[in-house]
Amino acid sequence: MQVDLFQEFTDFSDKKVLIGLSGGINSMAVLCQLADYPSRLKPKELHLFYVHFKEHSEDTMKFVHAGVRYARKHFNNVKYFFTKNSINDYFRKKNFIPHPRISPCSKELKIIPITTHTHTHTIDFDLIGYVREEKRRMERQINLGAVNKVYLIAELTNEECFDIVKEQIGWYPKIYDIRENGKRVFKHNNCLPCKNMSEKDLQNVGKYFPKLASIANDTAKQIGKYWGREDSEIKIDCKVCEW
Repeated sequence: MQVDLFQEFTDFSDKKVLIGLSGGINSMAVLCQLADYPSRLKPKELHLFYVHFKEHSEDTMKFVHAGVRYARKHFNNVKYFFTKNSINDYFRKKNFIPHPRISPCSKELKIIPITTHTHTHTIDFDLIGYVREEKRRMERQINLGAVNKVYLIAELTNEECFDIVKEQIGWYPKIYDIRENGKRVFKHNNCLPCKNMSEKDLQNVGKYFPKLASIANDTAKQIGKYWGREDSEIKIDCKVCEW
C-alpha cells in the first residue's frame, strides 16, 4: 500500500480514484484541489461516494450534489454513488446507543460500504480529507486498508478549506455559519446529534436543531440509553471512527 501525505501532484491519469464525500468542508476541498490538477494527471475515472443520514443538516445533500455537478464540469468520467441511512433508526433497531469507545454505526453504515465499493470497483487511490491539524489521524491510518491513500489537503488548515470551497463551489452548509463569540459552534457537519458529542455539543443541537434533538430524545427514551459523553471523559483514539 502506498501513502502520499504531502505529494502535490500524483499522476492519476490511468487510475480509478475515490473521494468519500461526507457533506463536510474538507472532503469537498479535496475535490476542489483535485479539480485544479493538470488535465494530463487527472484520474481516468473519479468515484464520488456519499453516505447520507436523515440526521444531517437540511442542506447537506444539496451541497453534495453541488459538488457532483462541479466534478462533472472538471472531470471526464465521474461516477456518483450514495446510500441513505438514519442513525436513529439504526440505534432503535440495535436497541442501544454505543459508548464513544466503540463505533458500530460508523463501521457498518460508512466504512464497510465504502470499503466494499473500493474492492468491487478496483479503486486505485482513496483521497482522504485530513488537514494539517489532523496529522496524527493520517499517521494512524497508514497501515489500515489495502487501497493507496493520498492526502491532498494535508498542508492546509481547516479554515483554508472553507476559503477554497467558498471560492470553487460558491457556498457551504449553513451549519458552519452558526457562531457564538466569533467561533463556529459546529466544526463538523456530522449526524445531529452524534453519539460522540459532549454535553455542550448536545445542548447546541437542541438549541439550533430542535426537531432533530427531539427525535434523538425519543430514541433515547425508547431504548433507555443516552447520547454523548461527559466533557471530562478521556478522548478516545478509535481506529474506526477516529474520535
